[in-house]
Amino acid sequence: MSKSGKDLIAYGFALCYFATAIAAFELTQGADGIAAVWPPSGILIAGLLLFKRPQRHRLVIGAAIASMAANLLAGAELLEAFGYTIANLIEGFLVFYLMGGHVRSARLSDPLTLLRFGGASIIGGCASAAMAALLSFNFDLEFLTSWGTTVTLGMLVVTPVIVFLAENRRGRNRLASLRALGALLVVAGSTLAAFGQSELPLLFLPVVGVSLATYLLGLSGTAVAMLVVAAVGSILTGIEAGPLPMYFSSTQAQVLFFQAYLVGLLISALPLATLLDQRRNALTDLRESQSLLESAERAANVGHWRYRIADRSTYWSKQARRIALLEGSANTDLIDALAMYHPDDRERIRGLTIQAIRHGVPFVFEARVPQPDGQIVFVEGRGSVETDENGKTTSLFGTLLDVTERVLSLRKVEDAHARAERETIEVRRLAETDHLTGVFNRGKVMEALDSAVAGVEGSDGHLSIAMVDIDHFKSINDRFGHAAGDAALTTVAKILQRHMRENDTLGRIGGEEFLLVLPGAGIGDAAALAEVCRAALAKHDWEEEGMPQVTLSIGVAAWRSGSAAHEMLRAADLALYEAKNTGRNRVVTGT
Repeated sequence: MSKSGKDLIAYGFALCYFATAIAAFELTQGADGIAAVWPPSGILIAGLLLFKRPQRHRLVIGAAIASMAANLLAGAELLEAFGYTIANLIEGFLVFYLMGGHVRSARLSDPLTLLRFGGASIIGGCASAAMAALLSFNFDLEFLTSWGTTVTLGMLVVTPVIVFLAENRRGRNRLASLRALGALLVVAGSTLAAFGQSELPLLFLPVVGVSLATYLLGLSGTAVAMLVVAAVGSILTGIEAGPLPMYFSSTQAQVLFFQAYLVGLLISALPLATLLDQRRNALTDLRESQSLLESAERAANVGHWRYRIADRSTYWSKQARRIALLEGSANTDLIDALAMYHPDDRERIRGLTIQAIRHGVPFVFEARVPQPDGQIVFVEGRGSVETDENGKTTSLFGTLLDVTERVLSLRKVEDAHARAERETIEVRRLAETDHLTGVFNRGKVMEALDSAVAGVEGSDGHLSIAMVDIDHFKSINDRFGHAAGDAALTTVAKILQRHMRENDTLGRIGGEEFLLVLPGAGIGDAAALAEVCRAALAKHDWEEEGMPQVTLSIGVAAWRSGSAAHEMLRAADLALYEAKNTGRNRVVTGT
């Protein structure tokens, strides 16, 4: 929207401020000429929350002029009108800054923010009443009570309506319907029945109407329904048409009762509406996300699945079931589903799946899926593990991509070119990851170290590294075989990852050696972390894996001003060498 358009909206708010002030004075009079309900306060605060600074300035100027004019037309003296205007502006700015003091600082659809707004409105109303009394030299308790309650109620009723409608597109869409019109007519009718006659005690009817609006229309509907109750009830109370004059002789007492009634409605309806709206929006977002995911999977010809180890249940997306020829069953077991693959591919995929479950190693494969008509569909499967807080594998998540066209295209080229393509794919996949342990490879972790050194140069920051070596690794390979050695490497990597901090980097730099890059860690912190890792591995039950106790030797070194990455590596390597020479299974810090 253009700047001039935004300015017009700000001036429109100021005009609404004036119109509602005049209407409030005319329709419901309270003690000392103070309106029974003061909607302009809610209009001012809504504008402050929604507008940017230039429009806020225009709104404040317009509201000041409107307040002065309305109070003068209502019969106030010039000095008195000036005091009332200052009080109204102060209450608006006070609530605005209590809500954060910047554009859209508060989304009132959040329950805690709505509670914060309620508290801010009460504080603003009290401050406004005190300021009005001070500037108009009117310290009568009845005046203070009337002022504070009317402006507070105006803020609580009017501001949410404007903010919800401005920020909630879904809420606006719900209100632009025949269902919304019917619900609000019910609210208006129930309020008319409650406050328009005194024969029957029907004050409960507006509660029913607001509840209906809440259920059908959500948060925006609740806010508008509250506004309808406030407007209709104020008019009827002002002309003494309802049951209140039977119980209260003074207008002030009638107004206070009606305000308490509205506050009770607000307290009972808005929190429920907020939670209901959040649930409705979450369900809508979920449905939209699910629909988008299914559309994306159809377009990309890819599906996903998730296998829960505890109960051996498997969820297959619609596209995954189509690719895997499982359209008749959404919960086919993952292992049983291996029957969909070509017999020559099944054992290979079964082995990758079992290895992932046991060792947490991600996997990638290509396989053939025979079709009922004798055709072959080629799929690419990818999978990775999900673990609990203890690092135990709980689920597998994977995707199935229909790559038939790609495979058939590749078969049309020369064998040498096909081999080169496969090698390129494999190199790309392994460019940054060690295929056995799943951690970064040497190139990537060295890149991370160089980046960390560059980031700490010229600052007072800290950086340390830990070089980790598995003790007697060669004897493990010699005595138990390379499969046991691979399992030991995988277990060590998982334990190191489990105790890393969020911004740490782990990589396998060769054989049985790993490197931990620890940004922000001094030599003491790094040594402590290394000791935690060493102790965790020492406590690991290796008998379950059919191996003797595996231990670590760790050398720790810290960055010094002006030192390069290779100097840190040399210091850590020397510390590691010392750890090896002094008995292994220990942490040594370099100098």
